Amino acid sequence: MRTNLEIYGTDDVPKIPEAVCNQRIKLLKDRLDMLLAPHFMEQDSDLINTVIKARDFWLTMRNGEEL
Repeated sequence: MRTNLEIYGTDDVPKIPEAVCNQRIKLLKDRLDMLLAPHFMEQDSDLINTVIKARDFWLTMRNGEEL
């Protein structure tokens, strides 16, 4: 993974506001709950994995961690 220094040329990169991250995380949690509701044979595993990756990304952003 690349660091902020490599990507932006500085380590002084503004943090994404926690409220923005939390809104996205909530939307993704609700979407994941909806995707997991059907029987597992009817679930779209690719979409579920994409939503999980997006949720994990925003959790990382909220916590101020580098990817």
